[in-house]
Amino acid sequence: MARISQESIELIRNTADIVDVVSDYVQLQPSGKNFKGLCPFHSEKTPSFFVDKERGFFHCFGCGEKGNAISFVQKYKNTTFVEALKELADRYHIPLETDGEESYEDHFKRSYEINETANSFYQISLTNLEKGKKALEYIKGRGLDIHTIQYFEIGYAPDEFKGLFTQLKDNYEPVELIELGLLKKNEKDYHDLFRNRLMFPIRNEFGKTVGFSGRIIVDNPNEPKYVNSPQTKIFTKGKVLYNLDKALPFINREKRVVLFEGFLDVISAFNAGIKEGVCSMGTALTPDQANLLKKHTDHAVLCYDGDSAGFEATSKAIPILEEAGLRVSVVLLPDKLDPDEFVKKNSRAAFVNWINTKSLDPFEFEYNYLKASFDLTKPSQVEELKLRIFNYLLKSDSQMLLEIYVKKLSEDLKISYETIQSDLHHFQLTKAIKTSQNKRKEKIINVAIQNRAVVAERRILCYFIKAKEYREIINNLIGGMFTKDKDNLEILINAEDFIKSKVTENLKEKVINSFVESKRPSVSKRLNDENEPYSIEDLLQLIMTYKIHEVELEIAEINEQLAKLGEFAKREDTTPLVNKKVELNKKIREIRKDTPWKKTKS
Repeated sequence: MARISQESIELIRNTADIVDVVSDYVQLQPSGKNFKGLCPFHSEKTPSFFVDKERGFFHCFGCGEKGNAISFVQKYKNTTFVEALKELADRYHIPLETDGEESYEDHFKRSYEINETANSFYQISLTNLEKGKKALEYIKGRGLDIHTIQYFEIGYAPDEFKGLFTQLKDNYEPVELIELGLLKKNEKDYHDLFRNRLMFPIRNEFGKTVGFSGRIIVDNPNEPKYVNSPQTKIFTKGKVLYNLDKALPFINREKRVVLFEGFLDVISAFNAGIKEGVCSMGTALTPDQANLLKKHTDHAVLCYDGDSAGFEATSKAIPILEEAGLRVSVVLLPDKLDPDEFVKKNSRAAFVNWINTKSLDPFEFEYNYLKASFDLTKPSQVEELKLRIFNYLLKSDSQMLLEIYVKKLSEDLKISYETIQSDLHHFQLTKAIKTSQNKRKEKIINVAIQNRAVVAERRILCYFIKAKEYREIINNLIGGMFTKDKDNLEILINAEDFIKSKVTENLKEKVINSFVESKRPSVSKRLNDENEPYSIEDLLQLIMTYKIHEVELEIAEINEQLAKLGEFAKREDTTPLVNKKVELNKKIREIRKDTPWKKTKS
């Protein structure tokens, strides 16, 4: 990839107005010849962040951060030097020249432009047109004033079939709007995807509008509450977090991110004073989203709704965040409230105080969550709770945590500490033995499967080289490039070259001699077919073994996933995997039943 020329870098550096750039993110006040404000890179109450317009640099006397407009954008948005250059080049309409022949071009620029145009249309429809009056009254009724609405760029998709299409059709092709999920086409005509919905623009971490989420204004059981943009070339729901672009400076300042369940939770929290909030879009948190957060902070605070669904979502999010390397805290809101309800019932100050002082560590949350899930008046449920807590605690290497929660479990269940400790020891021993046995058994099975597959692949390769009638059967039943082993694949490719050239006499010898002399002995050994009979029945048997092996590999992958989930995994997590495994075993039986070689014997 060509590098951005030094001339372009210098032009951006000299053109970008440091006060203009910084003012987008920091409230600056004149201070002599300079400007000052609260530093966006650390928490402070007295301004120590100064911007020198004349010399084009910033300097914080509190934390020591300093630099020019490019480094400010780079630091503030936690982005690369090239991405910061691109943002400033777009802002000041500066073409990015390169040192090579390639030009630096954002291939998605037009897509972002279309989405931004749509976003402007939705905003105008909400705040400036009569058709958006009802939607504006609704959102104001949720406690949002006009400044908040404009800050979060909330809009409205009119209750019209072609409201957006009519505005955009003169400048953009319908196919472009369809590709971005803004438009649909039926048998007769085009129509808008979003209609009569509040519109929330979804931006990536660099502030580019990649998609939308539309919320109904009047709850209707026959309509989904939210409709999101479909997956497009610039939008994948599980890889983006709502409000991350606006939250980044506050995440940097507070050294944490707070995850909420919904858009209005994020907005209510922002108005209350928790400005480092983000959320996913109506789906469970994904590993991609957790890794995205890890780029910007080491600490994630989960503040999902205080109902059972919120607890369930929290329980699932914790291991995903921890797997990404984040330290996790959990905040549970009382009385099954969501953030918006909490703020309305109490106050903004009370909400901020609750977030800052009422956090639990994941072990404490999981312990309380599990304990609340069982009826402790029933011995069978007490036993199940005990085993689940043991299983969860053993995921940690901390002996201190084990002792704390064994003692806590003893007190809550009113069972002696010694008894609980003894049960834990027995559980550890049983689990270790079972794990060892399963690994040994799995290894034996895998070796046997692998050996069968290796032999079958080698023999099918020999059949392929042996005669045309065998090649036709192989191509029809498993396809031409059937090898998994790279050395076998090289042999197969060389054989194919001869076959395509119609040079098939003494094919095996020609294939062997096509290799360099040092490799010929190993190739000859692979193709050694002395004392091995050739028959269609035998080939079909080998193909059956090959096909079964393909399915067995899928089953082995599912077994790995089930092992990771553990024996105490929730049924809704394991059921799809178990069902898939049942289907695959059924597929193996069908392969055995329908194998053509059986029919040739009759």
